[in-house]
Amino acid sequence: MCDVLIKNGTIFDGTGSPGFLADIFVKNGKIQRIGPSLEIECQSIIDASQKIVCPGFIDIHSHTDTTILINPKAESKIRQGITTEIVGNCGMSAAPLTPEFLPQLKDHLGVTSDYGKPGDIGKFWMSFGEYIDHLNNLPLGINLMPMVGFGTLRCAVMGLKNTIPTSKEMRAMEDLLEKSLEQGAAGLSTGLEYIPDSLSHPDELIRLCRVIERNNKLYASHIRGESQTLFSSVAEAIHTAQVSGCRVEISHLKLGGTFNWGKTEKLFALLENALSKGVRLSWDQYPYTAWGTGLSDYLPRWVCQDGHQKLGTYLRDHATREKIRREIEQAIKTGNHAYNTAPWENVQISMVKSAQYKFAEGKRVSQIAKDLDVDPIEFVFDLLVAEKGSVATLVFCMDDQDIKTIMKHPLTIIASDGRAVATYGQLHKGSVHPRYYGAFPRVLGKYVRQEKVLSLETAIQKMTSMPAEIMGLKDRGTLAPGMIADITIFDPKTVSDLATYENPHQYSKGIEHVILAGHSIIHEGEHTNKMAGQVIQ
Repeated sequence: MCDVLIKNGTIFDGTGSPGFLADIFVKNGKIQRIGPSLEIECQSIIDASQKIVCPGFIDIHSHTDTTILINPKAESKIRQGITTEIVGNCGMSAAPLTPEFLPQLKDHLGVTSDYGKPGDIGKFWMSFGEYIDHLNNLPLGINLMPMVGFGTLRCAVMGLKNTIPTSKEMRAMEDLLEKSLEQGAAGLSTGLEYIPDSLSHPDELIRLCRVIERNNKLYASHIRGESQTLFSSVAEAIHTAQVSGCRVEISHLKLGGTFNWGKTEKLFALLENALSKGVRLSWDQYPYTAWGTGLSDYLPRWVCQDGHQKLGTYLRDHATREKIRREIEQAIKTGNHAYNTAPWENVQISMVKSAQYKFAEGKRVSQIAKDLDVDPIEFVFDLLVAEKGSVATLVFCMDDQDIKTIMKHPLTIIASDGRAVATYGQLHKGSVHPRYYGAFPRVLGKYVRQEKVLSLETAIQKMTSMPAEIMGLKDRGTLAPGMIADITIFDPKTVSDLATYENPHQYSKGIEHVILAGHSIIHEGEHTNKMAGQVIQ
């Protein structure tokens, strides 16, 4: 007797091939047969008439590292059809840790106001293996593949020091990375726009990526700049891969700032030249015109590099505050500031922690300053002091035409760059980025059905077999006999995102069934409360 029989569906197997009508027979968590008119006695039969049946989506760039501890159902992701998330991206991971620098690491991760449960960090695990064990002891509603964040790794060895690592510190980083990979980490990520990653020298990354290469893992890089220094930052990622020999994934590829809009030809020339020279290079993208980051990005780096307690001290001191303001104004004049990429009317406050500033969530800085009759920079300073540097923002600085052009490139992979959240409980807070709820259905609805930027089979391939190949997942990402039965079934006529910048806490629609290793997690659009996820190593 089979566990699940999916009848009458249109199968898109994830390879990029056109769909075909067939049934799927699942037993013991794996696909046993795919064929027409299968007649098998089965515990559960799903009628997929007029529906698309495809592999479960693989989110190659995600941040559910610790929100999974708050709500292990991961509903905003599994309801998108996502069955596997690669976490620990942008240089931020929950492990490895060391007692010596644990307070500094918590300070570093604490700037991300929706990171999850920073209080649990160092409480239940220290090593990467212990972190994986902790996750595996939970009921998980989704599969996870955790990476080592470079910021976490560097902080574990040398704290937030703005120095080149000594030979001893560099060897310690290499050893700790090697050990973490042996314990199950999927690779190394960087967030080179953020402290402490931004304090690093390129040679550090090359040495660590040699460790990645000999372990045949992935290096995923949030590059050093995505607007003013976009092209030199892409070149740095390419150079790191070229010299070390590792595979590199450029995270959330984009052209930030109006001064970059329309330069996709220049961008692809740089990428394709590297590919022609044998560099093992790939990239991913989320389908939105705003990125999500922290308001502290608008401060000079030195203000943030000693932690957020010191940040508050700087901004409370009148003379230092004036110095910071003058430095910002000078950087704006020379075109080298975040303001040049996105002025205050393009910066929306997404999440704060205090009740005092709750009113600011969902509003643009320019409008708040106007309503309060204050200077925007002074408001930003006051807000960062009150929130101890932890203010999440949405920054509107990308062009939809560039998004479409990048999306159409044959090597672009779809990702969310979002954490799993929910429409209830502790994770229902703030005016979060709508990508947390809608990235994958948005591609299927807006860019496939409505605008025909991609064919359905190509979009599915970018969500399934392509990320599976990059991550070395040999038993997921396609539908075929012997593959693990991670399966998503959706209605091609209705699938779409509902989350907006103004009202983000809304699940997508049209994702009707999600099966995880043969277990029905989403059934007729509703969560079954079953938990069948695991940490994939």
